[in-house]
Amino acid sequence: MKNIFTTLALSFGLVGCMTPMTPTQQNMPEITQVIEVPNKAKDQIFEESKIWIAKSFKSANNVIQYADKETGSIVGKGNIKYPCDGFIDCGAFGNDNVNFTIKIDTKDNKARVVISDITRTNLTYVKGGVNNIGTEVPIVIVEHQKKIATKLNEVVEQYKTAITTKTSNQNW
Repeated sequence: MKNIFTTLALSFGLVGCMTPMTPTQQNMPEITQVIEVPNKAKDQIFEESKIWIAKSFKSANNVIQYADKETGSIVGKGNIKYPCDGFIDCGAFGNDNVNFTIKIDTKDNKARVVISDITRTNLTYVKGGVNNIGTEVPIVIVEHQKKIATKLNEVVEQYKTAITTKTSNQNW
């Protein structure tokens, strides 16, 4: 009997801890940031951006979809793990991927990063003996959009740190 009451109390406690989710019809807004890169030419910023992509993503060849040194533009496809927090959130969405398009435009002393086309690929699962391969869906919950925006802004900050830090490997 004690076990039943304990289980019920725990169940109601977990349900009570869930924050309500706010649905939206709006697609996730793009993230745009202009980064000042003093004393670096367009070509140098362009090449360092390609190096950052190669280091930050598993395969630069698979990520970079378009690169034009003349215009200083790089367009790529990337993904990150869904930034879950808490037992219920991680249980439901922890294995999902967040997909996005990243565009980096370069010119002398500046770079602009735009992250757009943000979607989520849900976990592949088996239901009724049928394998349901994860599908790409829009992010339609405001709380999820906020968490993902925070994580993608961290990606932009990592780029900013990499591109503005002066590294010198002259003494190797």
